[in-house]
Amino acid sequence: MNITISSNDAMYAKLTCFLLEDAGNEVTMATEDQTIWLQLQRGKVDLILLDEDFGGAKGGEICNEIRSQYHTPIIYMMEPGPMAERVRVLKLGADDVVLKPYNPYELLARIEAVMRRYGDDSLRIYMTYHPLNVGPLRLDPVQRRVVVNGSREETLTEREFQLLYYLVQNASCILSSRQLLQQVWGVEDVAESNLVPVYIGRLRRKIEHDPLKPNHIVRVRDMGYSFRP
Repeated sequence: MNITISSNDAMYAKLTCFLLEDAGNEVTMATEDQTIWLQLQRGKVDLILLDEDFGGAKGGEICNEIRSQYHTPIIYMMEPGPMAERVRVLKLGADDVVLKPYNPYELLARIEAVMRRYGDDSLRIYMTYHPLNVGPLRLDPVQRRVVVNGSREETLTEREFQLLYYLVQNASCILSSRQLLQQVWGVEDVAESNLVPVYIGRLRRKIEHDPLKPNHIVRVRDMGYSFRP
């Protein structure tokens, strides 16, 4: 894979670079955010390792900016801290969080796990580019758009689109918050996360006639959520 390491910590970046190259990857070290954008624009990034203090601004801001434009996997590297901070980073678009100093074998395993999720059939929509039509919705994976009732168009963020696509793929099924966290965010260990209800609320505001009385993305009490065509 082509992996970009984005860090201001030269020693950490070099050690990580050696580890990844030994595992057979091609590695680019970025010390400024322009390098990341150039690599992304050229389509030469399979995975980004993003340090929390990268680029003179908090890495979370850069993470959010990347995620708003690209579907590239991001693993966020940070010092140990409150669980709330890790949850915040996941909300901003990171696919996983690794705490420093990391165990080399754990980092390689987490990279493999993240890439495996991106290769899962439930997330291959950006590779197949097949529109999906269910009920009043038409989903366009290329433009990350949803067309409601054949006329009103809404542009979605990457994560909003992933969530809606997964709900629509499993129309009429009841999906628990845990299932959605696993399939859309790849999160296994975030207790009491409010990621799902927050994003469900965003989607309702974009596709429902009345977000407070949704007809399509409905909550099934004590069970989860379901998309009803």
